[in-house]
Amino acid sequence: MAKSPKKIPKSSAGDASTPTTRTGVDLPSGHRFPDLHLPDGDPTPGHSARQSQIPVVEQPNVIVSNLPGHSIDTYGFARSEIAWPQSRYNELVALGAETGLFRGPDLRTYAEIGNEGRFLVELNERGVYHVPLSFAPGVPGPILTKVEGQPRWRIERPGWQSSPTAAVSITPKPPTYLAPHLAAALTKADLSSDGVRYDKHKKTYVDTADGTVMVRKNSDGAYRETSASELSPSGPELEAVAGTKLWRRKALDTAEPTRTVDEPTPGPSKRARFDDPQEPETPTAANSAIMAEQTPYFWLPWGHLHQPTTGESIQLGWLHYSIVPVGSAPHRLPKVYYLQHPEFAPTHFAGFERMLQTAPELQPVATFRIGTEPGEVRPGKRLFEKPLTQSVAETFIDFSDFTARAVARRLFELSDDSPTVTGTGLSNIQNVLSQWNQKPFPTTPAFADPLNMLPVANSIEVSGKKVIPLHPQVEGDLQRLMFDPQHFPFEWKNYKKEPTDLNLRRLVGALLIRSSYDVFPLTHDHRKPTLVFRRSNHDEVFFLKLGTVEHIGLSHTPGNELADPGLSARIGSEAYTALSTAAVKGKVVWLIGGVMKVESNPEAVFILRER
Repeated sequence: MAKSPKKIPKSSAGDASTPTTRTGVDLPSGHRFPDLHLPDGDPTPGHSARQSQIPVVEQPNVIVSNLPGHSIDTYGFARSEIAWPQSRYNELVALGAETGLFRGPDLRTYAEIGNEGRFLVELNERGVYHVPLSFAPGVPGPILTKVEGQPRWRIERPGWQSSPTAAVSITPKPPTYLAPHLAAALTKADLSSDGVRYDKHKKTYVDTADGTVMVRKNSDGAYRETSASELSPSGPELEAVAGTKLWRRKALDTAEPTRTVDEPTPGPSKRARFDDPQEPETPTAANSAIMAEQTPYFWLPWGHLHQPTTGESIQLGWLHYSIVPVGSAPHRLPKVYYLQHPEFAPTHFAGFERMLQTAPELQPVATFRIGTEPGEVRPGKRLFEKPLTQSVAETFIDFSDFTARAVARRLFELSDDSPTVTGTGLSNIQNVLSQWNQKPFPTTPAFADPLNMLPVANSIEVSGKKVIPLHPQVEGDLQRLMFDPQHFPFEWKNYKKEPTDLNLRRLVGALLIRSSYDVFPLTHDHRKPTLVFRRSNHDEVFFLKLGTVEHIGLSHTPGNELADPGLSARIGSEAYTALSTAAVKGKVVWLIGGVMKVESNPEAVFILRER
């Protein structure tokens, strides 16, 4: 069989954990995901790496709730760890009449925090009280501030994990340049408007010497660089270059103040919204820098004293965290949770993808618990380093741009049989992306194969033939796979020079091999051009009938291909045996494809599902 090109090493992540009874999608018999693995985290010891991807615990160490008013202890199991029991307040000795501090019989200090109770506190190296975190040893907890005129304390936000200040100069973020094809769609720049350009949503842009950037006026009427995720511009101020249509960054004032490492940076005052369909932006090196700057437990400030009244949440230590809905296994709590950023609650694919494109730092953070009560919480990780569409495009390098995005959307929806995001789905997606990096794909589930994502094409019968209308594809509607000739110019040029049935088989076969399929060897019989192929370690066999389509509808004669006496000679005895065996098991996927020359559309290679 023809083999895939030499493998290019890529990073991947695996894990070991306990299996769940359900993943939300049916996997082929004998196939399992590798376990979700948080980068730089140790896998749970004592478990096989071939178990299911969603680890679970029979006796949960966290509290999950999705109903307002759900009756639970405000602090759950952790109360006995850091909160002094109210029934034993008489054992605490006040350290002054109005201090709100108490000394316990254990010789430790407790503070009255709001109306929540008396909690264990400690002094840090700067003489400031903070609440120690029993679930994250060694990590400084929330800083406390005395409530003026009252014998009680409150958690200081933001900067609750402040460390000794280290002054650093403010360095402007690298600009996020608009992709050239998107910049071309903006209004034209002219001197009368100082070169300001607009998109269809009336957002403003300007051209610099290095590219086009989004801008917005601040309260002083000056233009500053910004992004779609900001409500107020936080980038450097720009100025027009006199006599031209170009802009440039204003020189930084050398007297500009410095800020401390832990000082909050400017950002949106309200939750970012990403679910409105907008033109995608090209990820930048700045996004990669954001991913690299993660520190352990950077998500701790997202916690709340009180359990959120809406949505699902978990309790880690003594704080409550909003999480992405668990998904398909609500009765068997997974150990992996996706904590929601306070400024972004993911819902549908469009919003999730937009966030990964423009503000990946807002993505949900995966963390999990190990050990017994109260247990430890592993440092959280942002698992997605790039938009899903980009991951698809880098795996299936010949897909058209539309197909890459449609496949990414379908993967998102099939990962937990839901159009909205779930924790189960995010774990499944992360594992699929990890396996895609291992070519040929090892045990990728059926739904992760783009050919298996295809729906059966609608058809009508005309004069004994099936006619499949080739309607234009719309956003998010995956009807067929399209391969863009611009991605394989050498193979396309050879085919166009002599478009025979043999060269059609060679062309499509080469594209399939580049997509990590194993294609059975070609025979010398090229009538009714056909390809038979499969993936290593997978039971399914794909049967692809080829041709050239020059009309809006694709017509073909239906029938039982296996009954054709000339089939073995056309596809070869090895392919015929594999096809016959798969047919008995119901594991044949019947496809139609070839070259599409439909008027008003650029020529391309296509594949659709016949049945």
